[in-house]
Amino acid sequence: MKYILILIISALLFSCKNTKETASETTKPVKQEKLKKTKLPEAAMKESLFLSMERTPCFGKCPVYKIMIFNTGNVIFEGFSNTKYIGKYGNQLTKKQLKEIQSMMDDIKIMEMENVYDTEVTDLPSTILFLVSNMRQKKKILDRVDAPAELKQFEKLIDYFVINDQLKQLSK
Repeated sequence: MKYILILIISALLFSCKNTKETASETTKPVKQEKLKKTKLPEAAMKESLFLSMERTPCFGKCPVYKIMIFNTGNVIFEGFSNTKYIGKYGNQLTKKQLKEIQSMMDDIKIMEMENVYDTEVTDLPSTILFLVSNMRQKKKILDRVDAPAELKQFEKLIDYFVINDQLKQLSK
């Protein structure tokens, strides 16, 4: 019994000694390292709609879908009928692609085009464009018939950049 009491007392003494050393070590002054100036990430760009393009139905098998492109390059494609992609899909355009779209908008002076290219024939599909330019101007164009060739080329460019195998399904 005597030996057990000695073991307990010695264990307490050694544990207290270690605690004191640890406490004294933590109170030693810590060397201040020079803080490196780190570059903070650029302010997050507020996402806003850059353009949308909607293809409407006809009495035949015209593809029906809506594309929304945001200033960040995010893309939402929603296919409704007669297209390979039915449902909601997403993709990301590159800065180069966004710049090419903006450049074509400027080159063809899309903001100065007519708002409506239409006819009374109802069987034709329409393309509805909604655009926001660099100057925050907004423009809506209905293209059903007799639109300028430059506008048709612009619509094809949007299709080319968006409707491809890079689309990832978002929801069913």
